[in-house]
Amino acid sequence: MSYTTTQFHASQITATTESLRVTRKASNRVFAIACFVYLSTAIPSHWTLKIGLMAAASSLVAICVRLDKHLELLAPYADNSVRESAKAHSQFITHAMKPPIREIAIASPIEAIAPVKFAPIESSLKKPHLMILGETGSGKSTICKYLVSQVNAPCLIIDPHASPTDWRGFNVVGSGRNYADIATEFDRLANLMQSRYEERDKGVTQFDPLIVIIDEFPAIASALGKGATDTVKLLAREARKVQIRMCLLSQGAEVKTLGLEGEGSIRESFAMLRLGSFALTHAKQQKVLEAIDNSDRPAMLDQLPCNLPSLSDNQSLPVLPLPSDYQALIGNTAKPLQSASSSQLSAQPQNTPLAPVFQKVINYLDGKGWKKDYEIKAGIREFKDKDTPISELQGYLQFLEVQGLLETRSTGKGNIEAKTLDSP
Repeated sequence: MSYTTTQFHASQITATTESLRVTRKASNRVFAIACFVYLSTAIPSHWTLKIGLMAAASSLVAICVRLDKHLELLAPYADNSVRESAKAHSQFITHAMKPPIREIAIASPIEAIAPVKFAPIESSLKKPHLMILGETGSGKSTICKYLVSQVNAPCLIIDPHASPTDWRGFNVVGSGRNYADIATEFDRLANLMQSRYEERDKGVTQFDPLIVIIDEFPAIASALGKGATDTVKLLAREARKVQIRMCLLSQGAEVKTLGLEGEGSIRESFAMLRLGSFALTHAKQQKVLEAIDNSDRPAMLDQLPCNLPSLSDNQSLPVLPLPSDYQALIGNTAKPLQSASSSQLSAQPQNTPLAPVFQKVINYLDGKGWKKDYEIKAGIREFKDKDTPISELQGYLQFLEVQGLLETRSTGKGNIEAKTLDSP
């Protein structure tokens, strides 16, 4: 280890300090022992012992001299050692008295939230067919008229609940709950599609477009049963290639309500436009729910929110002549694809006795006014004890309406109300 007189390492300060302390202590002790030995020479009487003690004392004095010389060698470093030690202590005190250094918290980067994408409502026309779901008064008919007007094609209207002001200028099939005419019309549409496919097999590739607007489809499916739903399924699967498109308007979103159980693939042929509460309940992501909840008119097109255009309630469709091949089928006496027994239910009251379950419904509602379906279930012991599903009870009510024994209406929340015709 090399020593300098200008700058000390911490280990050098320690070595110098300890060397000075040990050497000075050793020198003092050796000198004290030498003095003691000198004094002890007066005790022995024999001269040889006296000489031996004096020699030992002289040796101790010589050692003490050497230690003092060592102290002289260390002396130049003593001042630097003290100075460096004081400097290190001062640095330690200064560092200890400093306030603690606080680490600066670095905020984590804020994840950018992508804006919610809104689908243009016109993109609903890209799919073969369209289904508009919404409560009564949500504007289904108005939106339907706007979208169909963008296609600029002749329209056929099927609506059992149509009023004279709903579809101005059009001959509406089934108005006044004429389900027999609706069943005949479904058969005619199936025949039209078949005839067009026969022409397509002969090389014809262009057909006049036709848009079929079907309002209140759940009521139609309940009244006409499997024959109506089978025709709609057939048109949904195959009519697009021969320029026949459908627009279904409904107050129910479930496949079962629409009479399409087990036919989820058919739903894929439809662009689903949900209005009002149907849009809010369908939204899965929180940001999508917030986006449509802040809209004046909530709407979703399939899985995306969409903005509805500002339209007048008096929105109308251009009245275009129906395709010539369709007009040729009017009055055709050919046998329909479905027999009357499987595809039609009379819209007039029947004189045959009602089943006991139907009679209990009539007896319960007699004179009570409007009653909701769940109130009817709770009021009839047979339905309450068997825990009859509401959907089954709704089927009973709609059947009785077809028979002309009841009147029903939707509450807008998937439920219906019913009363007898002579009730207030």
